[in-house]
Amino acid sequence: MDIVVLEKVGLNDEQKRKLNSLGNVAYYDFSSEDECRQRVKNADVAVIDWLNPNSFLSSMKNPSLLALMSTGYSWIDIEKAKELGISVSNIPAYATEAVAEHIIGLMFAVARKTIVGDAEIKKGNKNKGYLQGIEISGRKAGIIGLGNIGSRVAKILSCLGAEVFAYDVNPKIVSGIKNLPLVELLKKCDLVFITCPLDERSKNLLDENHLRLMKKDAILLGTTWGVVDIFALTDILKNNLIYGAGFDVSIEGNDIILPKKFTELSNVVLTPHIGYNTKEAKIRQADICISNIERYLKGQPQNLVN
Repeated sequence: MDIVVLEKVGLNDEQKRKLNSLGNVAYYDFSSEDECRQRVKNADVAVIDWLNPNSFLSSMKNPSLLALMSTGYSWIDIEKAKELGISVSNIPAYATEAVAEHIIGLMFAVARKTIVGDAEIKKGNKNKGYLQGIEISGRKAGIIGLGNIGSRVAKILSCLGAEVFAYDVNPKIVSGIKNLPLVELLKKCDLVFITCPLDERSKNLLDENHLRLMKKDAILLGTTWGVVDIFALTDILKNNLIYGAGFDVSIEGNDIILPKKFTELSNVVLTPHIGYNTKEAKIRQADICISNIERYLKGQPQNLVN
């Protein structure tokens, strides 16, 4: 079996030995569109991380496997792949703990004005009275999207003494969490977490009208970019209509725009899409991808999305 790794991915020596045992493996640190078309022609499995495969799907073998090193796949033409006889596998839940911990970290950074304090002390400023923050215990926390990450965030918040509510397009019964309609959740909660996937239902879900429902001392936090109308949020934050916001910003797409007014706000904390990026998560990521390939080659595919 021929396996091609089209770009540099984080495999340790043990993982490479495992993958090499499954077939003839060709590793590339980078592949252009033309190189991708050539390199996948005879491959039974093609492995990608950040590459967009739509331009070379028609060059892949029928049947074959497109093995993703990611959980998300919204940018891939899944139906076209299926029509061409290409199975697509993803890596669910590998970064649940990493992302949940990261968004909780963003919450604390906003609530306690950590980034502002860091900048001030590094400039030698000793005045600290204006850096008064808020506590999490006793607050009402609302989670939009009660999947793996949302559920883990809910557990952490409960341990911190917050009362947890949730909104999900497919409501789930989870002990200790009360389901609410979106409008009611926004009006009621002091902390609002966006952990739902980005799709047609969630894109720009929180528009200006929704954002204006939030409490003046509320904090908005997100690991999913594109759910919030960022221009409306900029105005909301600039006019102190909510306490602050923290986002792990996905900046890979050409259509991602970060307004300068947004990035300059002192009540906003941003990170460059690193929520998933921990040592432990990267090991799980590669292990699951290799397992997906092994199971596919044995005729027992797992984690297929088409």
